[in-house]
Amino acid sequence: MFKRAAAACLAALVVSVPSAAQEKPYTFTIGGAVVGPLSDSADRFSTGFGFTAGGTWHVNEQIGLSGDYVWSALGGKDDWPGLVASRPVDVTPRIQFGTVSVRFQAPPAKARLYALAGVGLYRRTVAMATTGSGDITVCDPWWFVCTSGPVSVGSVNRTRASNDVGINVGAGMIAGRFFAEIRYHYIWGPSFDTPGGTQKATGKFLPLTLGIVF
Repeated sequence: MFKRAAAACLAALVVSVPSAAQEKPYTFTIGGAVVGPLSDSADRFSTGFGFTAGGTWHVNEQIGLSGDYVWSALGGKDDWPGLVASRPVDVTPRIQFGTVSVRFQAPPAKARLYALAGVGLYRRTVAMATTGSGDITVCDPWWFVCTSGPVSVGSVNRTRASNDVGINVGAGMIAGRFFAEIRYHYIWGPSFDTPGGTQKATGKFLPLTLGIVF
């Protein structure tokens, strides 16, 4: 009787191990990111490229809790009509953020779709550089600077940053070991007094991320 019970327990253990392995309560991702600015951000910055890494805790078959980090360089634009500067200024923008999102997955399939929404912490930086000497006037909330009058070049040639809270919503697809995801991000930014009135440097971005799941 004891041998039969032991054999039954062993058989149950052998059967349960593959089943537990298939559940995979945690998955991780790593890949590249193409970050597209939108709205006012698109007037100042061009599409950037970076990387992403994250992970998901699968609460059950359809619901998960995801966290991820994205870093990206952006390009700068100096030809938009709203720019207020008394001389040319070179800018080097960067954005990085970490988010936590609730994820809703479709039933398992060769190409599995999912949707997600959540909140995040965002850090935007703009390094500014201009040549020559003398004073300069510059005012652009999305550069995080608005001087009330002429200031020295040295006070402009530095990196400014803003740390803000935002929200995001998007969708993605997993096919085998590969994933593709697109999300809309809205960032509440600081306010600046400009000649045209108070403006808030909100950020709107649409990153596309591609990578592998493991």
